[in-house]
Amino acid sequence: MLYQMRILGFMETSLVDWDGHIVSVIFLGGCNFRCPFCHNYKLAHNDPKFPEIPWNEISPVLKRKKSWLDGVCITGGEPMMHPEIFSLCQDIKEQGIGVKMDTNGYYPYPLKRLIEQKLCDFVAMDVKAPLNEKYSQAVGRKLDLAPIRRSIQLLMESGIGYEFRSTLVPGLIDPEDIPKIGKAVKGAKLFTFQHYNPKDAPTKVYKEKGSYSRTQAEEMAERLKPFVKEVKLRGKFL
Repeated sequence: MLYQMRILGFMETSLVDWDGHIVSVIFLGGCNFRCPFCHNYKLAHNDPKFPEIPWNEISPVLKRKKSWLDGVCITGGEPMMHPEIFSLCQDIKEQGIGVKMDTNGYYPYPLKRLIEQKLCDFVAMDVKAPLNEKYSQAVGRKLDLAPIRRSIQLLMESGIGYEFRSTLVPGLIDPEDIPKIGKAVKGAKLFTFQHYNPKDAPTKVYKEKGSYSRTQAEEMAERLKPFVKEVKLRGKFL
């Protein structure tokens, strides 16, 4: 199968990209957001310096590993911006392997189709900031928040596994923002707060920001618990 979307990375084995699962990870180039703190910004910009990895090199690896592989995580960049994502998921599912999709939530209708066609088993959706004026700041562009709200509702009603997750970037997500985020995802099964590593940021301003301590992250998690069923911390909080 030939795809116009560019596969820019492939990790054969990961224990951290789908909790409790052994997965391979496919990285797709391109994103509709320009988050100033993005640690995968070269992928998001579809950097031409990244060599493309043909699917016909990846598929045999998955076939060889499928007896002990739990799934494939598709990430980016933003996977849902590519029309070919349905064919890619179909190819993986036909090998008897589960699919986890990482998304920024801006494409609710393709996401709905993917779920209805049973082409993914778990979705991790980023919630970049409280759903107010901070969101445009977080994603680096003016943004209509309606698609984000639709994707949140879609996942909560989907019946498949999902998590919402936020990277705790100081200034974009502050302690007083947590109840605002909680109201937007009220009743969700799982919300994960991720550690922010400023050294990976593409912009000077965000490289110079600090990161929250484990104690601060735990306090924010406590603030979120009245709104969702489970809150987790992920990453190297100190």
